[in-house]
Amino acid sequence: MTGAPPATKSPLSMTGAGTASVDTPSGRVDAEVRSVNHRFLKVSAHVSGALGALESDVEDRVRAQVERGHVTVSLRFTRSSSAAAAAFRVDTALAKAAADRLRDLADAAGVDREISLRDVLLVPGVVGDATATAAPPDVEVAASKALDAALASHRSSRAREGRHLADECRAILARVGANAVTMRARAPELPRLYRDRLAARITALLAGSGVEPDPALLAREVATFADRCDVAEELARLDAHLAHAASLLATDGAVGRKLDFLVQEFHREVNTLGSKSPDPEMTAVVLDVKADVERLREQVQNFE
Repeated sequence: MTGAPPATKSPLSMTGAGTASVDTPSGRVDAEVRSVNHRFLKVSAHVSGALGALESDVEDRVRAQVERGHVTVSLRFTRSSSAAAAAFRVDTALAKAAADRLRDLADAAGVDREISLRDVLLVPGVVGDATATAAPPDVEVAASKALDAALASHRSSRAREGRHLADECRAILARVGANAVTMRARAPELPRLYRDRLAARITALLAGSGVEPDPALLAREVATFADRCDVAEELARLDAHLAHAASLLATDGAVGRKLDFLVQEFHREVNTLGSKSPDPEMTAVVLDVKADVERLREQVQNFE
């Protein structure tokens, strides 16, 4: 029995999402990583207070795995009910002092001096969280695991989207390649068609004048036209760009910038082909290629 074929390599998309959660005796850590397109790498970290010390580590881990895109990371810690109860702290001495101070204030103001428990609890510092500024030891380990798992899920999501984008780009490149074959087959016919049209026009203009067309002048004009509309070099470069694009789409990782620069080269060659093609049929093919190159440009903007 043969094994499964290896997965096809593909660039990563800048868009993706991943989540993960890890439970501990102290509570639950939830990690979420989301990204959208961005010209450069931008990391926005939202870390709950108890995990605040990990914020710089979060950004370092993202930068180690992502090269481009706006990445938003959320890392939250929710205490278990038992841990929350254990963390609940009441400063009894402060509560007693606050009650006495409130009664003295009521006497001084000449108002009812009855003080409720609710009034005392509203005094800052009476009630607090004994561990509000630091996560329990087991939580930092759980946060690290949750973040790693969310980043792995995020990368898998970007890989799936990248494969979809690569398939769309390959379909566009296939159409461009087919049109390049059409142009290559049509190009040698252009000088002959031009010669026939030019000869017919001259013959019509000289009809009845007794003057015969000069074959040498006609040949020189056709040769000049053939040189002016020669697109062999442009088609050869277009083929090279198609091969280069195909190789980039079969590569793992970040290739978005390279594809973006390559699309600019596609535009340059196609524009030259258009300027050198006076033939209506060739022009129609060039317009189709231009439309596909624009579609390609839109798609490659999504690659990392």
